[in-house]
Amino acid sequence: MALMRSYLAGNRAAWIPLLTTSLLSSGFAFPVIAERINVTELGLAAPRVVVLDIDDLNIDPLELLRMIRFVLPACIIAVYSGTLRQDWSLACHLAGANCVLSKSSDEAEIVAGFRQALVSGCFTDPSFAAT
Repeated sequence: MALMRSYLAGNRAAWIPLLTTSLLSSGFAFPVIAERINVTELGLAAPRVVVLDIDDLNIDPLELLRMIRFVLPACIIAVYSGTLRQDWSLACHLAGANCVLSKSSDEAEIVAGFRQALVSGCFTDPSFAAT
């Protein structure tokens, strides 16, 4: 079985090792890593999963999710966020994210989230419901 293509995008290098390891443990190929989120590049790369750090963008993150969902309708879009509000996770899902992950999660929790998103098409880190 071929490994599924993956893509990490965001402007913080600190989370890359954790998410790379989590993606590899979930059965994805080593991710393409991009400092900037470019919708056109994502469309051309056609990854199976995109993980986005959307906390510090200079554009509307929800509109970005809508654009990515339009370009990659079958892709798992995972938001990686430190904004642990239930209304924020719901807004991300409504904008097109399948998976909303907390920056406070460890590798096992992130892997469980990726796997749940693969199986069911949707996952929200329990940290968002607890707030």
